[in-house]
Amino acid sequence: MNKHLKNIALIFIISVFITFVFDFFYGGISSNFTSLALNILYGLIIGTSIAMSGFLAQYIIGKNDIQKQPIKTYTLLIISVFLYITIDVFVVNALWYHLTQAYPLTAIFTNSGALISSLLTIFIGIIIFFILLSKKFITKFIEAEKEIQKAKDESAKFQYETLKNQINPHFLFNSLNVLSSLMYKDVEKADEFTIKLSNIYRYILDYQDEDLVKLESEIEFIEKYTYLLSIRFDQNFELKIDNWEKYKERYVVPMALQLVIENVFKHNVVSKEQPMQVKVSFKEEQIIISNLIQLKKNKAISHGLGLKNIEKRYELLSERKCNFTKTDSEFTVQIPLLQVQSKNN
Repeated sequence: MNKHLKNIALIFIISVFITFVFDFFYGGISSNFTSLALNILYGLIIGTSIAMSGFLAQYIIGKNDIQKQPIKTYTLLIISVFLYITIDVFVVNALWYHLTQAYPLTAIFTNSGALISSLLTIFIGIIIFFILLSKKFITKFIEAEKEIQKAKDESAKFQYETLKNQINPHFLFNSLNVLSSLMYKDVEKADEFTIKLSNIYRYILDYQDEDLVKLESEIEFIEKYTYLLSIRFDQNFELKIDNWEKYKERYVVPMALQLVIENVFKHNVVSKEQPMQVKVSFKEEQIIISNLIQLKKNKAISHGLGLKNIEKRYELLSERKCNFTKTDSEFTVQIPLLQVQSKNN
């Protein structure tokens, strides 16, 4: 309501100014109190009536989706307010000249002074009002954009938290399965596995609330995790990591490497006859993880938490994407290495 009062006051001042200008050109500004009062009254009437188009504009903005149809909404605003102001000025001026100067109602179109006054008032009123209207429209549009972006950010945050929360129980479930199988085969190894597992889980707890971790921390974690795998597969698994020190200040999503390696064992045979080697290399700000394809005859039950989880988390954090390629003999996963400043991108 305060904005409407400001609009009325502004257009009132402009209307009074125009009236005095015309008085000056058509005989000079009168010092007669009656003429002065009439000029002020006219400015108040025409200014108020023109400013009332603000309610029309507000109605149109409220009834249309600015975000989805900005051009349609703005075009409708222009046409509607233009017609309103034009009709309003001609009606008000026709009545004004009829009541104050005994002009016939049709004189608004036949008397040059009345016609020019009306056209100038329409022109000035529309220009001023559309400056205000454009500001209101742009403000409304920006607010709508902010609301949508806020909703997207909240949705992305929720999705990312959901994805992270999948990892902990998933990792623990798989680790307990391994421990369970070891207990029947080798109690000493099962005991050693339990100790190492507790150390590894400390990493998970330390970084469970982080969106990204330094590559250096992730490499240390994956080396400990690999030790568990070597226990599980009787040294029939080898992880080879090429020079990573150059990229130790880069960032990755927590447990990304662990999920990729876990995916290798989910789908491939690892045995004395078919040992598995996983290579981790670095090129052009990417981690490249590759492994031989030695598919199991009986496919393991998949819960869809591995590679899809990594892919989704990167989508929510960065525009850079993960890549998965498969040949007849090798499966390769490429994970982006993010710069420090890209942590929140």
